[in-house]
Amino acid sequence: MEPGGGALFDFDSLFDPDDYLYFYEETLAEENTPGQVDFLVRELGMEAPMRVLDMGCGHGRHANELASRGYMVVGVDIVQKFLEIAEGEARARGLPAQYVLGDIRGLPWEAEFDRAICLFDVLGFFRDEENAAVVAGAARALRPGGMLCVDVRNRDWMVRNLLPVTVLEKGDDLMIDRHHFDTATGRLVDRRILVRGGAVKRRPFSIRLYTRSELVLMLEAAGLRVMAAFGSYEGAPISMQQNRMVLIAQKPG
Repeated sequence: MEPGGGALFDFDSLFDPDDYLYFYEETLAEENTPGQVDFLVRELGMEAPMRVLDMGCGHGRHANELASRGYMVVGVDIVQKFLEIAEGEARARGLPAQYVLGDIRGLPWEAEFDRAICLFDVLGFFRDEENAAVVAGAARALRPGGMLCVDVRNRDWMVRNLLPVTVLEKGDDLMIDRHHFDTATGRLVDRRILVRGGAVKRRPFSIRLYTRSELVLMLEAAGLRVMAAFGSYEGAPISMQQNRMVLIAQKPG
């Protein structure tokens, strides 16, 4: 599915695994994954061998962990290189995870999954109507009674704590983010520069930051009912002290 009016930015460049996994090594550390999946299993009431859809699965960090626990997982991502990493790990570990190159704004499934997950800011990288299409597609893909977990940045926390410039150092390499919040669009606009091995790469992007009420309305517009909301994978409530919003919603039936 081609996003309306063309892409907002170059997804393949922004999410080039070589740079992305290098600079986000600590955030994406494998030791964080089991606890996050424990949360998903508990709050989504998951029981193997349920069918699970991982929307924007990236390099398969959560999908492969779920598959290792007996779930039948399908991961979808728009970045081919991420899927190659995910599939390689799944093969090496003998996991039944399936990976599909595709755009989550146009999911093809209808009533095929028991659970769906859309984690770590995947919902927000598109235009408003496209983000809504992602949620609507998840709702269609779920069987009656199925459940969805959506995890995004907490807009209130982000606006309150936003710094004009942040710098991540890894040895002599740098990830420099110069950002501002656009109040007219509700988007965080980031002029990212990567300095690695002496090379300089520009990776500008923007992400829609939703309020809790906006996110609830989007889920409800797709026919889902919000069952629970958290500010972290440790189960903290949403607040100005938590930088995440993790919502659990259910399809009627």
